[in-house]
Amino acid sequence: MTQSSHGLIQPLRTAAGLFLGLVALLFAFSGDPTLAQVAATPTPAPTEPIAPAYEVLQDTGDRLLAKLPNGLIVIVSEIHTAPVVSAQVWIKTGSIYEQEHTGAGLSHFLEHLLSGGTTTTRTEEENNRILGAIGARTNASTSLDNVNYYINTTSQFAPQAIDLLSDWMQHSVIDNDQFKRERDVIQSEFAMGQGDPGRIFWKLTQQARYAAHPARHPTIGYLDEFLKISRDEIYDFYKRMYVPNNMVFSVAGDVDRKAVLEQIAGAWAGTPAGKLPALSFPVEAEIDSPRTMSGQAGIQRPRLRLSWPGTQLGGEGDYALDVLAVILGQGESSRLSRQVRDETRLVTTIAAYNLSFNWGQGYFGIDSEIATPRVTDFNADAQAAFTKAIDDAKAAILEQVEAVRDNGVTEAELARAKRKTLASVIYDAQTAGGVASRVARDFIGTGDPDYLKRYAAAVEAISVEQVQDAAQKFLEPKRMITVTLLPGAPGQAPTELARQAEADGAATLPQQAIDLDNGVLLAKWREASKTPLDRRAAGRIEPIERYVLPNGLRVLVSRNTAIPAVAMQFYHLGGLLSDEPGKEGVANATAQMMPKGTVNRSADEIETTIENLGAGLSADAGNNTWYSRAVSLSGDWKTVFEVQADVILHPSFPADEWAKLQPRLLAGIDRITDSWSGELRSHFLQAYFGEHPWSRLPIGRREVVEQLTVSDLARFHQRHLGASNAVLAVFGDVEPREVLALATKLYGDMPAQPIEAFGPTTPAKHSEPVTVRFNTAKPLAAAQIGYGPGLKRDSSDYPAVQVMSKVLSSFPSGWLEEELRGRGPGLVYAVGAGALTGVEPGYFAVLFNSQPGQVDEALSRATAQVERMKETLVDEADLNRAKAAVLADEFLEKQSLSDRAADAALNDLYGLGADEPTEFLAAVKKLTAEELRVIGQTYLRNPVTVVLTHEAPK
Repeated sequence: MTQSSHGLIQPLRTAAGLFLGLVALLFAFSGDPTLAQVAATPTPAPTEPIAPAYEVLQDTGDRLLAKLPNGLIVIVSEIHTAPVVSAQVWIKTGSIYEQEHTGAGLSHFLEHLLSGGTTTTRTEEENNRILGAIGARTNASTSLDNVNYYINTTSQFAPQAIDLLSDWMQHSVIDNDQFKRERDVIQSEFAMGQGDPGRIFWKLTQQARYAAHPARHPTIGYLDEFLKISRDEIYDFYKRMYVPNNMVFSVAGDVDRKAVLEQIAGAWAGTPAGKLPALSFPVEAEIDSPRTMSGQAGIQRPRLRLSWPGTQLGGEGDYALDVLAVILGQGESSRLSRQVRDETRLVTTIAAYNLSFNWGQGYFGIDSEIATPRVTDFNADAQAAFTKAIDDAKAAILEQVEAVRDNGVTEAELARAKRKTLASVIYDAQTAGGVASRVARDFIGTGDPDYLKRYAAAVEAISVEQVQDAAQKFLEPKRMITVTLLPGAPGQAPTELARQAEADGAATLPQQAIDLDNGVLLAKWREASKTPLDRRAAGRIEPIERYVLPNGLRVLVSRNTAIPAVAMQFYHLGGLLSDEPGKEGVANATAQMMPKGTVNRSADEIETTIENLGAGLSADAGNNTWYSRAVSLSGDWKTVFEVQADVILHPSFPADEWAKLQPRLLAGIDRITDSWSGELRSHFLQAYFGEHPWSRLPIGRREVVEQLTVSDLARFHQRHLGASNAVLAVFGDVEPREVLALATKLYGDMPAQPIEAFGPTTPAKHSEPVTVRFNTAKPLAAAQIGYGPGLKRDSSDYPAVQVMSKVLSSFPSGWLEEELRGRGPGLVYAVGAGALTGVEPGYFAVLFNSQPGQVDEALSRATAQVERMKETLVDEADLNRAKAAVLADEFLEKQSLSDRAADAALNDLYGLGADEPTEFLAAVKKLTAEELRVIGQTYLRNPVTVVLTHEAPK
């Protein structure tokens, strides 16, 4: 339940960059007073300075774990691979801990109010000004058992981020006007949830799984109860639960761990520990007969969730269930994927997983989308067809479950699951935000910030007998819970769950005491830390080395020893732009089929080789390119590299594999409109691009994909493959010369030029404004406005357009956020703006969701801000805020090996040049308000407006 949605439109940033040069440039750039002067109102210092006090519990050289006298846990992780920082605070006060308010969504409501809200130190406006000045990406979220807040920015602004979070957690006043505004905003979020089948499915699952535990209630609450919450009740809850001994402060990034600890200790020195309430939860009665739950949503195909009560986090059988989930339903080689999805073709998607919690039993689940024909007439025959299809799929799934219960799993399957687990632990440690959140979650859940590493060791010790024992113990037929989400008939409202009465006998159930104090976690940590762990020495990042093979293939290599992993990415011009108008979907289908068999390897051999190594390999298509992405542990990169080259160069397009994949692609096309955002996007693209290929998403048109044959795909691949149109990027723990030698061997015979030259058509320009309204069955409203003419990615105006997007939309202080969310009443929950760019001109878009009766007012306000951009000069504060946000994005988006490799490949493919990073930042730095106004006048013209609404506006 995120508070903001500044990721709705992500500006396409594809500069590769000389990373080390950018790091140096960052600090030179931040020295510019137009960016570096953050007008932050400091937290008042006490009359008598208090010497920071803390107890260092662990110092590993790259991470500190400490406890303050008031019980606050501080974890600071040093990651010096990018000049960024993620500061986060986690509080053990999700929706299950709401006590007398359980079911009202109070924790989620409070999250909205604290994140940037007025404190005794600063007003909301001052908070927003500071966040803008440091280019922050900030957000917050609420779950069943915790609330977390984060600020991501460049590392020189770590002190400001830490100061802001410390202030919000300690000194919020819960301003009454902000309370009323956010109540309106959350009502839009309720409406958005009714347009999101995933949320509806989860709420149904909660009620089906839990009969007495507070986890049966939705985190956002029930609307009628939410509307009764008072400002004073929220403030009381804040003072009761937001105490330091119920919090973990986690900071990760390019920081000095000791300096960060000193700052946090000083900021919290005057706040005492709180007396947390004594809590207990009912222990759910054992399920001794099957349960069922069903609901409706605006979806194309039924969804089925089979689940069984599991165990607590780390409890007996928990790790064996995790392994079982991998074997049954994670990856192309898993049993359910192969047997139920690919062989019987009774489902279009399927996955297994194990959820476990520290506060009570979770569940083992298997999710699937049922393979049924599209239905337009929801008569009795259609309903009967749904029922039969669900029953057939359920029977096939249970057949695989029973096979494990009766016969167990193989040693090969177990080894594959263990390898995947080990690899995931390594891949997980690449971004500052990921590390900060992971160690905080692990500490809250287990008292151990190194839980993931110990978990991998524990999984390594699992035996095939333990996996079968867990299946027999937990996956009993009488304990099964069946949840179905059915397509709703036209005009039928999605299911909206209301509070259900407690199950009979709930009051007499045994209680599990819950102690939220951090002291409990410290006791667990002391026990866990008795087992030492090996730690990897700090790595280094080397500059990108660029080679060109005789056939024109560009090879980019960057050695990075920070983690023992390698990302291999191949990008080729094409994608939607290589599809003929009216035949969208061919490029994507071709790419999707490439890993499904080559002249040298079967699909089974490819899948087994890759997954046995805990690696990943895929092929896909976008607007401008088709691509293959692979990742592996460093010791396996050559094997994966060879398989990837085989997939790219020698796909065989076997007919039996196409028969499996084609219905899944068709279901994916149908699934686009299941969510409100997909429905809006689909209408908008067709309205804006008309007959151009970009009028569709890369997955294409149904009528095209359902007619494709393997001959079509083979011919398309053969005619469009050319080394001169491709870039191969390999980033990670490799020797560049070894990469070059192997790339030359594998790709040297690749044809230099494609038979069919890449020559995309340019989208037609709109000469006047267009407005189109569409009715939706989803009980909400949403709008997207696209302005043109768009610009190409290599345009010299690109840096200015990125700055313009941040002036208009940068949570929480962008013009659109202030106007649509910040000024009462709060008209929208999600809002964003940004440019779609590529090889051909795209558009500049503004989009938001709202409620039907408010969409026209929101449109009026949004368009007024766009006109403001064209007519007035942006003031210095807003210009500096936008520049800082662009700068932060430059580094936050290029932390992982895969992100850096993709960025480098696309930058080179688009012909932007090695100096693009320096030129981009220089252009941002020198941009003036007058130049920005000209950019607005140039690109914010001829709007195409698409409105999606459930009812006529009032």
